[in-house]
Amino acid sequence: MRTSYKLLLLFTLLLQVTLYAQNTPTVIELFTSQGCSSCPPADALLEEIKQKYGDQVITLSYHVDYWDYIGWKDPFATKGFTQKQYTYAEKFRSRSVYTPQAVINGRSHYTGSDKATIYNVLNSDNKIAQPIALTITKTTQNGNTVAIDYKTNTTTDANELTFAVTINEKVTQVKRGENRNKTLKNTHIVVAEQTLQRYASNGQILLQLPDWIQSTDQLSVVAYATKSNVGIIDAVTASL
Repeated sequence: MRTSYKLLLLFTLLLQVTLYAQNTPTVIELFTSQGCSSCPPADALLEEIKQKYGDQVITLSYHVDYWDYIGWKDPFATKGFTQKQYTYAEKFRSRSVYTPQAVINGRSHYTGSDKATIYNVLNSDNKIAQPIALTITKTTQNGNTVAIDYKTNTTTDANELTFAVTINEKVTQVKRGENRNKTLKNTHIVVAEQTLQRYASNGQILLQLPDWIQSTDQLSVVAYATKSNVGIIDAVTASL
């Protein structure tokens, strides 16, 4: 009886670990630019990771604007995404920002094209150690406005909730800059984002899409919860 009980307990624990692994995806935020010659390999790696890990990984591509001056203005870059990277630099006590940079679960950062290191991190014990407490209950689009209805567990200790809309894929013919005459494929491009520091357990947030969004673009919604001094503790995604 004692041995059977131990086996049952072990099976239960393994089942719980498996459920956590299935329900708590790793979040990778890539800071990139079409004006950066080192970025295309990182962009390709981000898509490779998504194809390999599927729902186990949420990938977000943030295009920064500080390389726009060297000849090519990245159509997906915003000052807001550049500021987001500077905020991470302050958190990581980095003296400068760089591309490509991959931030994993808001906790650690790596060169975005360093395939061996990033895969090693993904295959290590890097899962979000938190039950799912954030849910996207409904998404609607009316023109360039996206409404996201969400629900959170009342016991969550997240300091912030971040909501984003992404485009699954865009192909660009780059005519100038370090990547001139190249055809670049970017995936999981963040086109709108907002962070709430005060929020109700149930709510709705409205995000405005840029005017260049086309009806043929495939859009997705991502939401994640962040806890100070820890990083991302919960994340979910939904189609739009």
